[in-house]
Amino acid sequence: MARKTRKKTAARRRKKSTAAKGGRKHAAKKKFKMAPYKPKRRKPQPPSFADKITAALDTLVDTIKGTDKLRNKLEPRATSETE
Repeated sequence: MARKTRKKTAARRRKKSTAAKGGRKHAAKKKFKMAPYKPKRRKPQPPSFADKITAALDTLVDTIKGTDKLRNKLEPRATSETE
């Protein structure tokens, strides 16, 4: 046969406060601190066909000018290349 349990006293029947358990009420009152707003960075658009052609032409012109300067530096202006 099961043994009867004693009645709990009034002090034991009383609920324990939530503050004693770790302060649930206090934690609920805390305000959430949000991170500062950072605008999203825009992705650069890939170069268009016209931009690619322009860049290639500029590179070609710079190369020709550089070669011309180097040729003038190496040999005097009065001499020809065929002699």
